[in-house]
Amino acid sequence: MKAVEIKSIGLVSMLALAACASAPPPPPAAAPIVASVQVATPVEAPPPAPEPARETPDAPFRQSPPGAGPDPGFTVPTFKRFRLKNGLEVFLAEFHELPLVELNLVVKSGGATNGADHAGLADLTRRMLDEGTKTRTAPQIAEQLASLGAAMGGGSGWDSSSATLSVLKKNLAPALAIYSDVVTSPAFADADLARVRDNTRTAITRRKDSPPTVATLAFARLLYGPKHPYAWPQTGVEASLDKMTPALLRATYEKYWRPDNAVLIAAGDVDEASLRPMLEAAFKGWKPRKAAAPKLPAPAPAATKTRIFLIDKAGAPQSSIRVGALGLARTSPDYFPALVMNMILGGAFYRLDLNLREGKAWTYGARSSFEMRKTPGPFSAGGEFVAAHTAESVQEILKEMNGMRDADVTDAELSRAKDQVIKSFPARFATRATVAAQLAEVAVYGLPATYLADYTKKIAAVTKDDVRRIARKILTPDNLTIVVVGDEKSLRDKLEKIAPVELRDVEGNPIAAAAPAAAPPSPGGD
Repeated sequence: MKAVEIKSIGLVSMLALAACASAPPPPPAAAPIVASVQVATPVEAPPPAPEPARETPDAPFRQSPPGAGPDPGFTVPTFKRFRLKNGLEVFLAEFHELPLVELNLVVKSGGATNGADHAGLADLTRRMLDEGTKTRTAPQIAEQLASLGAAMGGGSGWDSSSATLSVLKKNLAPALAIYSDVVTSPAFADADLARVRDNTRTAITRRKDSPPTVATLAFARLLYGPKHPYAWPQTGVEASLDKMTPALLRATYEKYWRPDNAVLIAAGDVDEASLRPMLEAAFKGWKPRKAAAPKLPAPAPAATKTRIFLIDKAGAPQSSIRVGALGLARTSPDYFPALVMNMILGGAFYRLDLNLREGKAWTYGARSSFEMRKTPGPFSAGGEFVAAHTAESVQEILKEMNGMRDADVTDAELSRAKDQVIKSFPARFATRATVAAQLAEVAVYGLPATYLADYTKKIAAVTKDDVRRIARKILTPDNLTIVVVGDEKSLRDKLEKIAPVELRDVEGNPIAAAAPAAAPPSPGGD
């Protein structure tokens, strides 16, 4: 009985499952109906009307800004001059606000004395001074100065070389002993020279990868010719460095680093009564020596008519451009008009920048400058420009130069340029070091004692006729040297439309034109 019931139940279950399997699937449930409700966007209330301005007693006064007051006065610091027993001239400018003293020993010879085969000689000689003396090594010099809170520095230019000392007044005497030892007793040791020379050679190698540097150095070479000292970098080239020996540096030092060819500038918290005896003791062993200054050769430009010298920098995204000519000597009577003329052209944010940067956006900045030396230094204009607009940039620079020659300078331009020079002049006397630098310029170029006091008066006296006269004297359109460092393939044809183009290498040396390829033989032979 139980077995039958179980079977019956099993059969019923099977039939039910079969029925479910064969039945069609139920229809999908209807989507729920959702009522659409539109929500109204609230309307913002209009802002309240502004309250009427309250009338105050000073309202008319605040409607216009106050006028500018008179320009603040500035008086050039005074200085005195005296000589030590060995002939060393001393310029002293006293400043007693802080207990600091700045010394700047300036030798009136620099890179212009380098021979044609010895580029970099004056600079290397100066840099070797604090590399060791007959009684102190370079580490000892550094440690002893640091213990006194003192620092030495220096540099070299075309017309001078210098060694500086910054020290607290209370430590002047012991620091002066180290300073005078460095200046008067350099060792020029072989090992020290080899190290400094190797470091310099590395720096020289790196500059070949900088198009702006290549352009500037090539411009000087092409403007002065290879036999002139100005044609070569002040730090030298690989070939000239290889010729530098301790004996050569010693001979150069003996010839130019002497008290009768130098001036010591002192600026700071010291007076003549206390300074003179310290200087006499420190430099008593430094004796004068007679030596004739070398005569510079005449410049020998690579081109007698306007020419473009193209240095290939394949694929360069920008081009370095230098356009210029021989300028003026530092003692030229046209010095002050030239400063104003250059300012209007491109000494600051003036015509070149307004055209090429603001107007055309082809460059981050375009500038012009004079480098005035004992003999005429270079004048140049240019910058770094978008490669696609290289030729047009050259044309625009030439256009701005011609504009200085042939178009009137406006009253606004002249006034702005003179104001910029005059009002920036006091900044040259902001520190003891900058005061010493101004006095060094007076000494090196033999400028009159009233030069600094009369500086702003001379600038203020420059006229529009002066500006045009200098522009016509220097910016000669038919005798310009133009250097372009950029992609030759994309630039040469465009530049040829401006002036004849000549290829040069990164050193400024000529590159012979490639010979035309030989014609292929005919299929049939001879």
